[in-house]
Amino acid sequence: MKMGLLAVALLMLTACSKSSDADKPDGAELYALNCAGCHDPGPGHPATMLLEEMERPVAPLIGRKDLDKDYVHSVVRNGLIEMPPFRPTELTDADVDLVFTYIKTAKGPSNAP
Repeated sequence: MKMGLLAVALLMLTACSKSSDADKPDGAELYALNCAGCHDPGPGHPATMLLEEMERPVAPLIGRKDLDKDYVHSVVRNGLIEMPPFRPTELTDADVDLVFTYIKTAKGPSNAP
């Protein structure tokens, strides 16, 4: 009886400790949760509006092909202008990689570089 309970407990522990990929957010979800509020196109998105005021060629991030992965990591970790830094406990390096890939591959404005 004790061996049966131990086996069931071990199976439950193993099942609970394995997280499925379905539980992990993808780049689009991470972007939506952490970036879109400031970086989506259009009015009401402060980072986009600020970059437009600075006459950047393309203010929204989505679809940008000119962004470097190391630069994005640096901005996420250190912040830039009005953007606060994100700690690794808020966005892991793997999360930032997913967001970067999403930014580069998602369909952006027609004038994205």
